[in-house]
Amino acid sequence: MHIALRTISEKDLEFRWRLHNAALRSYIESTWGWDEVWQRQHFIDEFDPSKGTIITVDGVDAGYWSVIEYDDDVMLVSIHLLPEFQNLGIGSRVITDLLKTEKPVRLQVLKVNPARTLYERLGFEVFEETETHFKMVRR
Repeated sequence: MHIALRTISEKDLEFRWRLHNAALRSYIESTWGWDEVWQRQHFIDEFDPSKGTIITVDGVDAGYWSVIEYDDDVMLVSIHLLPEFQNLGIGSRVITDLLKTEKPVRLQVLKVNPARTLYERLGFEVFEETETHFKMVRR
């Protein structure tokens, strides 16, 4: 399995929208509810091809991730995979490469999202929580 990252372009809007629905809809729905019109418009308003990259597996678009590097740490803003690419070790491999940095890596995950177990397996620990999210760090 060959995992690679590619630059996002304007033509990736529909792929990213489909991915957003497939990877997050059920978690958003159970946390806040889902308003299709609002979600779609908000997604379009926030879509910025300069932020993040597309994850490909054997040349096929499989997911998306976004990372911001700060002076003192790195923020894993998001990582999403289409359902058919989940539980294959792809997310672990991409995140493990990120963890090679000398800086702490932070992220937040919705409390209803089972991805928390993946992050814990990779050494992340909860350092704070909100009503809806766990904030995690790997030092």
